[in-house]
Amino acid sequence: MSTQTIKSTMRDTILVGMADYVDKAVLQILSNLIEEQLVRVNVEEITTLPAEVDRSVDEQNKYIIQLFLIKKEELKEETKYNYLNAVKKLLTQIDKPLVEMTDIDIKQYLRWYERRNVDKTGKINKPSTVNNERRYLSAFFTWMRVEKLIFDNPVESVGKKRTDKNNIDYFTQEEIEKLREGCECKRDRAMVEVLRSTGLRVGEFCSINISDVDFKTGDVWIKREKGGLNTPAYIDEAAMYYLREYLNEREDDCEALIVGKRAPYSRLKPCGVRAVLKDIARRQGMSCKVYPHKFRKTLGMTLKNKGYDLGVIQEVLGHTSPATTSKYYAESTSDTLRSIRRQAA
Repeated sequence: MSTQTIKSTMRDTILVGMADYVDKAVLQILSNLIEEQLVRVNVEEITTLPAEVDRSVDEQNKYIIQLFLIKKEELKEETKYNYLNAVKKLLTQIDKPLVEMTDIDIKQYLRWYERRNVDKTGKINKPSTVNNERRYLSAFFTWMRVEKLIFDNPVESVGKKRTDKNNIDYFTQEEIEKLREGCECKRDRAMVEVLRSTGLRVGEFCSINISDVDFKTGDVWIKREKGGLNTPAYIDEAAMYYLREYLNEREDDCEALIVGKRAPYSRLKPCGVRAVLKDIARRQGMSCKVYPHKFRKTLGMTLKNKGYDLGVIQEVLGHTSPATTSKYYAESTSDTLRSIRRQAA
């Protein structure tokens, strides 16, 4: 084991041991101090995991999970939940240290995961659902490899399940109108309109502060969830009208653009946005799926059907890679072809 790896392990062991006793800021200061001191120290030998952790499988795995929470503090809570939930389910099925997991273990787990709901629903999980679980595990084991806890990611050699290409799920104009009609307050109407206009991911939408919005131009600067870039989104005039109506009636001093309806009027979270949309859909008797990301797909398809090229769609949606845009919007749909024929007539 290299000296650098040994020193990193020493630092990480101390941080995990102190994590329950100090807050995050103090933990970061402690990490910096340890690193400064270890620069001056020569270390010859130490085990990969501390001796006290070697006593049981559970403690080894708990150590790694605690280390992940410390090292990946910047990840969004929903992302951390998805990763760790997948890892914890894996450990309920494969009782062994995470550092000893193999591709065979991963394959066995994913076979179980595919059929985990058969007794309740009579159906296996969709290939896309299994692939998502595989993706969460792969991200976690990739982190373990980067931290030099393992040499190889055991998920990499486990192939994805083949999925059928589904049509993009987006709102029709009639469905948008139903959602508008179902809004019982100015906040909900403003939320629907801003989601429709900007096509933001729900986490990006919830992170907007009032000060981020230029009420003259409609521009709003967003730190994108994927890629971390600061790029503008656009709130159109119709959405801006309802947003102003909502903000003018607010009496709280919260900096968030959209807040809860009751005191303490804190920032609305993604789960809150989903709940509001589900309530609107239920009141309107809508049979289609209604969820925040569908507005994003709708904006992409609206641009596509109006003849905008993939580069424009990529920029508007904030995709970091053109491959992502091409994956969803390269092929023509029946709606796109009808739109082209109308324009050519």
